[in-house]
Amino acid sequence: MNATRRQILSGGVGLGVSSLTASAAAELACKALPSGADINFVGNAFPAIQHLARRAESCARPGLKVAFKLTPQARVETELAFGSQSPSPFDAAVVSMGLFSNLYSRRQLNPMTDLVTKFGARFALEERMLVRVDGEVMAIAFMQNTQNLYLRQDLFDRHRLAVPTTYADMLSAATLIKAREPGITFAVAQGFGKGFDGATEFTNILASLGGRFFEPRAALPAFQNEVGVQAVEVMRSVLPHMTPNALASNSDDVMNQLQQGSAAMGILWASRASRMDDAAVSKVVGKMSFAAAPSALPGGRSAAHLWWDGVVMPKNLGKSVERREAAFLVMMDMLSEASVREGNELTIWVRSVYRPGRFGTGVVVAQKAGAAVWPGEPFFSLAHAEVGKVLPDALKGERKPRDALAAAAAAYVSAATDKGFLDLPKRATS
Repeated sequence: MNATRRQILSGGVGLGVSSLTASAAAELACKALPSGADINFVGNAFPAIQHLARRAESCARPGLKVAFKLTPQARVETELAFGSQSPSPFDAAVVSMGLFSNLYSRRQLNPMTDLVTKFGARFALEERMLVRVDGEVMAIAFMQNTQNLYLRQDLFDRHRLAVPTTYADMLSAATLIKAREPGITFAVAQGFGKGFDGATEFTNILASLGGRFFEPRAALPAFQNEVGVQAVEVMRSVLPHMTPNALASNSDDVMNQLQQGSAAMGILWASRASRMDDAAVSKVVGKMSFAAAPSALPGGRSAAHLWWDGVVMPKNLGKSVERREAAFLVMMDMLSEASVREGNELTIWVRSVYRPGRFGTGVVVAQKAGAAVWPGEPFFSLAHAEVGKVLPDALKGERKPRDALAAAAAAYVSAATDKGFLDLPKRATS
């Protein structure tokens, strides 16, 4: 998959050309929408996407419906909708880079190249926002993301602790804070839940240890070795400092523990940083700081990956040209320069008008700490899914890590063989 991932995540170059001001372009995008359309989006519920949802729904008017479903189950609902034999109930979805890879590998995405050609310059789309695969625009990226170390700066200052740069440093700080701070229930919060969350942390730590998921230039698994076992052991070393429900914890759970002040540190998405200062739900307003995720060993790269989030359209959208164009025009409004300026502090936007603030340093610190770009192989999602299934047993000690990873590798080989992915290297050299 030849997507322009690095260009997006490193800031990109080249801007779209437009004779309109940003606000005028956004206004025209809404005004250009035809009456009689019923446009539906889906996405996860965190500040940046909530902002986009408000922008999208503001385009509605008599005779034109625009709805944006915000749900913590957005990933599941998107996969079900895009994979359905019937037309998708959603005209577009906000997806992470990981979900994009899954949908693309299943051939469930609708290219937007023609729409970008028709409307891109008119609405100031920037080249850095365009996720191209083999020349086709398959997604419009709007924000960058990574996982950071969130830490209670007030506690670190009180106990004169340095910001942890390794997992060993983090656990040492956790032990000290837990002993001296009765208000800290569990010192570390991290998403080790079965499936996506746990497998993602394994992927992060494996890369930090210098490991890889696959053999070079091949689809054969390479995570079921000593480095993979080390990655599991690093995860197990964190468990004594976490909630007893750690093996069921996802990003929402981690965010809640940090907001409620029950954890002193946590590994969480940079896009959620602004929620720490939301006085309506947070008890740690102004107390949290953000750093690169720690490395798994001294001198290693940060145990995190660089991601983007973007908007995609389903292949099973239906045959209505007008509906497809209408959905794209709503996108142009919600991803406009005016929209980014309004929501500047909510995330790390891709558009060049973005100006980093207190919550916008996450991707930069991760890049400086050596975080790699999230794997983009079309078969990666199969391996990631199999690892996510076996990790809980390995972390609980019910199964030896090597045996669990070997089982995941075998299941992956079976799935990849069924889909023909293991023949990819041979076809590429023929």
